[in-house]
Amino acid sequence: MKKNSNNHARLTGLAALIWLAVGGHAQASSSFNSQATISFSLGSAANAVTVASAYAPADPGYSYIFQAPGSIGEILPAPDNAIAIPALGLDAAHTFAVSGYATAGSFSSQHIGWYQLDFLNQSSQDQQVALTLSYTMQTLIQGEADSDVVIDFSDGDALLANAFFNNGLLNVEAYDPAIAIASDKSAITYSFALAQGEARTFYADVTINAALQPAPVPLPAAAWSFLIGLMGLLGVKKRKSANSALA
Repeated sequence: MKKNSNNHARLTGLAALIWLAVGGHAQASSSFNSQATISFSLGSAANAVTVASAYAPADPGYSYIFQAPGSIGEILPAPDNAIAIPALGLDAAHTFAVSGYATAGSFSSQHIGWYQLDFLNQSSQDQQVALTLSYTMQTLIQGEADSDVVIDFSDGDALLANAFFNNGLLNVEAYDPAIAIASDKSAITYSFALAQGEARTFYADVTINAALQPAPVPLPAAAWSFLIGLMGLLGVKKRKSANSALA
């Protein structure tokens, strides 16, 4: 009977160890909040050059949220992201933002905002234009989360510059020698000639990606001390039982 009692104690202790070490971990919510604010401005252009800018959310095929089965949480693009702005205007800043959290399972997402700037030279001579794309990029994460913000600046035919921001790392690269990047990496300036009657369109695509899964909460030191003591106690009882049997 005593042997069965000892076996029961050992099994109980082992079950407690397994539960605490494997199944007893709580899950802390992971979250992210990322955004980019951009605006266009002109350093030089004649009055006869007309400019029109606009913003529109990307088609569903370019924006997605993948939620693994059994996941709990959500990813929420800012309400303004879903509203097209046909006349954004020069020097008018617009913020593209996405946030989300996960308490179970995993999530991944991509959301894109499209910005467009149209030029038309209605004058009787060529015009030199200096176009500046100003931006701020930010991502805040908590727990097991990763998010990045990307700005692609192009003229429709080729990528002119790219700005990438991920959890505190900012990298800017120009793909055209006419691009001038500000020293604080918050602006990209592109100078170009616009011939008489010529039209030209520029694009700035803002992409926000994210990956989320809940973070395990580690056991406190007191719990591990309890487990070590418990297993030590079980070991002492086992040795005593073995010695009694030998006697």
